[in-house]
Amino acid sequence: MVNYNGSLVALNAVPISQLKRGLHYGDGLFETMRMRDGKILFIEDHYFRLMASMRILRMPIPMEFTPEYILEQCRVLSTHFGYDNARLRLQIVRNGLGKYTPEQSTGVNWWIEIEPLTDKEYTLNDKGLTVDLFKDHYVQPGLLSTVKSTNTLPYILSGIYASENGLDAVLLVNDQKMVVESNYGNLFMVMGEKLITPPLEDGALRGVFRKNMLEWAKELNLTLEERSISPFEIQKADELWITNVVRGIEWIGQYRKKSFSNTKAQAALDLINRKMEILGML
Repeated sequence: MVNYNGSLVALNAVPISQLKRGLHYGDGLFETMRMRDGKILFIEDHYFRLMASMRILRMPIPMEFTPEYILEQCRVLSTHFGYDNARLRLQIVRNGLGKYTPEQSTGVNWWIEIEPLTDKEYTLNDKGLTVDLFKDHYVQPGLLSTVKSTNTLPYILSGIYASENGLDAVLLVNDQKMVVESNYGNLFMVMGEKLITPPLEDGALRGVFRKNMLEWAKELNLTLEERSISPFEIQKADELWITNVVRGIEWIGQYRKKSFSNTKAQAALDLINRKMEILGML
């Protein structure tokens, strides 16, 4: 079952005619969210990114779309399944006829899918990830690179590459050969007491967890730097992290011949879980 435009329906009952633009042209976007104890984490950050993305894609925004409305629609689905801790995906596609240029648009259609999560808290992976560079296709920096659109071929192809080469993840580079992110999350690099992450201008996704990690750096006594990262510089790092709102922080253990530790990654997750516990009590 999914929540389609406010009604619970079977996924195979969603009318394909209303999703044609998403299927034909990837004319859509999505937000992946994490629910903890029945509450959506970072709901305001998700909402503001969603609104900004819909404006960038020139999509009509339904009047009822508020943080409270989106939260309630997520709760309708989680209550139906009895999930308190879950991963949710809100998908929005432009409705209407036409080919590349939309015609007779009547707004948007949306649906929410849900998957249960075993753990309420963020947990650090026991074994460090093994990663390498993915250089077959580049991330093209620009306003569209900040949008979680349904045009995700670079991430699909990089994920296939990782699987074919026995890797847990891969790091994507832009057209200037600078490291931008991983195939499923933002990248952070710890060097001494510095926390470094690629800037949005390099093509990094405007990640919700990334946004909050920038604010939490001070509480971890780390000096934050948003700047370009070269592949060569990665081998000088003490720690490498991949972040997103569902998994939190995953530490990279091996990049080519370089091994990394996870001390600050664990400290960061301990801090974040304490914050989430306090938020859950409010």
